[in-house]
Amino acid sequence: MKKVAIVLGGYTLLLSVVIGVVAALFLAAVHFSTDFVWEQLPESLNQPNFYPLMVGLIGALLVGLMQTRWGAFPYTMHENMAEFRNTGRIEYKNRLWKTIVAAWIILSFGASVGPEAALIGIVGAMITWLVEHLRINLASRGELVNLGIGAMMSVVFLAPFNGIVQNVEHKNPVERKLPGWLRYSLSIIASFCALAAFVIVKQLLPLPESIFAIRLSDQAIWNLQNLIFVVPAMICGVAFAFYFNGLQSLVEKGLHFVRNKWLLALIGGASIGLLGMISSYFLFSGEHQLIEMSSEVAKYSWPFLLLLALLKPFLAAICVNTGWKGGLIFPAIFASSVMGYVFTWPLNGHVGFLLTIFVAASCSRIVGSPLLTSSILLFVFPLQFFPFILLTSLIVNPKRVRELLHKEAKS
Repeated sequence: MKKVAIVLGGYTLLLSVVIGVVAALFLAAVHFSTDFVWEQLPESLNQPNFYPLMVGLIGALLVGLMQTRWGAFPYTMHENMAEFRNTGRIEYKNRLWKTIVAAWIILSFGASVGPEAALIGIVGAMITWLVEHLRINLASRGELVNLGIGAMMSVVFLAPFNGIVQNVEHKNPVERKLPGWLRYSLSIIASFCALAAFVIVKQLLPLPESIFAIRLSDQAIWNLQNLIFVVPAMICGVAFAFYFNGLQSLVEKGLHFVRNKWLLALIGGASIGLLGMISSYFLFSGEHQLIEMSSEVAKYSWPFLLLLALLKPFLAAICVNTGWKGGLIFPAIFASSVMGYVFTWPLNGHVGFLLTIFVAASCSRIVGSPLLTSSILLFVFPLQFFPFILLTSLIVNPKRVRELLHKEAKS
């Protein structure tokens, strides 16, 4: 076992560096193209009002072409994870480059989705290719792919404990092949090494500031007035999660009868363009826009924030169901944060604290993973709020907590 640990540790270090570099380069490519399409080009055209619609329709032609020629690329995170759990690998033959191109186009043309789904597919396929071309036994191959997926989740959300959470919350076909202490140790190594490589490469590239950072609140939260609003914040957060998830199902059913992929792509592109003409906050995943929104929220009216919070999930649902596929975690965080501002608007309490409770309740129900959500939100909100984030996520997901306890009891 000692020899196995050393060999897997060496491969984990190597693959983690590759993951961090690939993630940084992919996100840099998306940033450069997005900046050109949405900043430089419209400026040279004197900022026409119809520009977002024009970009959305051009993007629709590209998405329609990809969908008809290549198939349903990129795959969603659920599709990629389902493939891994069923086969212990993610296919790469005649798929990797299509995933990269499709995701790059979709993200560059303003789809209201995140990059995590595409990156899981890209990294999973790359690691599968690497381990299958190395002299590694079949069981260890599956372990390395699993470690790579956890490391990528850590990189995308700058959350170093996502790899461990991935092992705790999700069952996979190779989970029992290694002792727990070794699996968790390798998860920590993979996450921190991938993050280090990502941060180093990111420093060399002019990438925008991330919402994920260590911050502390300078206001006290321990008073009765704040605690009185905790339960209402949880209830309203769960209600918004029902709205978010229900909207995804409703849009999926509403578009189910549309079979033509060109028409679907045009519906998605037109929706992106029309809402983009109202506000740029409807576009993209919302990660970087959340920084701007949090600093300028006082400039916007309550009705505008409510409209943004209600329609952002709607656009995300349209994108996912019209071929503009991507992740929903970032849009969920952004929409929940905006709705959290709406909730706290009339209250005379600590806005940041109540907003944190609202977002933790909402996102943990949307994602369906209380530990993963807590790990992601660890560096989104002030650090001293983390115990409340974790507690809220567990309280509003009692069924999931029982499943985790049952799983641990069996192991």
